[in-house]
Amino acid sequence: MGKIYRVAYATGSRADYGIVRHYLEYLDQDAHIELEILVTGALLSQEYGHQVDLIREDGFQIGKEIEIPIDTRNNAGIIKAMADALDQFGELFQMNKYDLLIVLGDRYEMLSVSIAAAMYRIPILHIHGGEATYANYDEFIRHSITKMARVHFASTEEYKNRIIQMGEDPQTVFNLGALGAENCKKIDMSNVPEEITSLPNNGYLVILFHPETLKDVDAGKQMKEVLKAVDFFQDKKVIFIGSNADTHSDQIRNEVAVYVRNHSNAVYFENLHTDAYHYLLKNSICLIGNSSSGIIEAPSLGVWTINVGDRQKGRVRGESVIDVPCIASEMRYAVSQIYESDTLLMYKNPYYKENTAINYYKKTCEILEKSWIKMNTAKEFFDVR
Repeated sequence: MGKIYRVAYATGSRADYGIVRHYLEYLDQDAHIELEILVTGALLSQEYGHQVDLIREDGFQIGKEIEIPIDTRNNAGIIKAMADALDQFGELFQMNKYDLLIVLGDRYEMLSVSIAAAMYRIPILHIHGGEATYANYDEFIRHSITKMARVHFASTEEYKNRIIQMGEDPQTVFNLGALGAENCKKIDMSNVPEEITSLPNNGYLVILFHPETLKDVDAGKQMKEVLKAVDFFQDKKVIFIGSNADTHSDQIRNEVAVYVRNHSNAVYFENLHTDAYHYLLKNSICLIGNSSSGIIEAPSLGVWTINVGDRQKGRVRGESVIDVPCIASEMRYAVSQIYESDTLLMYKNPYYKENTAINYYKKTCEILEKSWIKMNTAKEFFDVR
């Protein structure tokens, strides 16, 4: 590559940044790519651990920090955040003509970022499109971003085909696997604190639970069912990870805070470095909750996932994922089944491919070099015949 390409990665949550970190390292080390991280959302919030500090510690150049209000009490607060993000990213993209903007997944902040970029004809590379999560607004957000993106890195063949079904040119859609499924195999122990390494192997449960935002359910009541389930295992430590900044996540956080205060075997971490989180999972009894990491990442670690409720309904999953309704007795029974199993998981992770991060990097360079994305040319709908 002769020219210097300006590439931006937009991030608003700990989850998506942790997923792409190794991929970004490859881009950042390329002398022909000027990489900037655009940071917004919960990453800039003290309440959610101010994880922008972690991005700095990793050595990346932060191109812009865009603060938006974080109010998860109702959808009005989320819409206000989206409007604020759209306005501020619009101003940013008016002044900065990036050669490529990379976004991952389905967060409401990323919808605003993508709209602003598309309006200013900045080409978008979308990661983790084509997936389904029927109980969340993430579902329609993800598909909306797909229609604004010019290039797509899908995580399975099924998702690749779905993106094409949505009218995207097959020549712009690539099944390269999921970065998170590979990240699990690259744990850097220097990022794992002693408070994690000192936990007894297979002596604790990990709990990570988020709201179901497209269903008329009470997030607080759901969390109470989860707590009722884990309360049965008083002889084990219970490790809680902070919920995403989604509508009604405040109810989940409040229930967890009360539980941790009143139970000596319970520990709460607002945020963990990705390596610390993977180490924590790897040495746990299982993950209980409804995080995508239980579907995509935990199988690579040889860990069972008890997937609760409908938040992840629709996603491809391996045999290490046990689906249960949000009922305490069902969750307890699933944990007891894991206790009785003497086989640790050798099940295939459908999201895993070798060398995912390096292949993401190589394909990105190819896209930039060959000028595949011509924003002055209309993107045509591809009809599947």
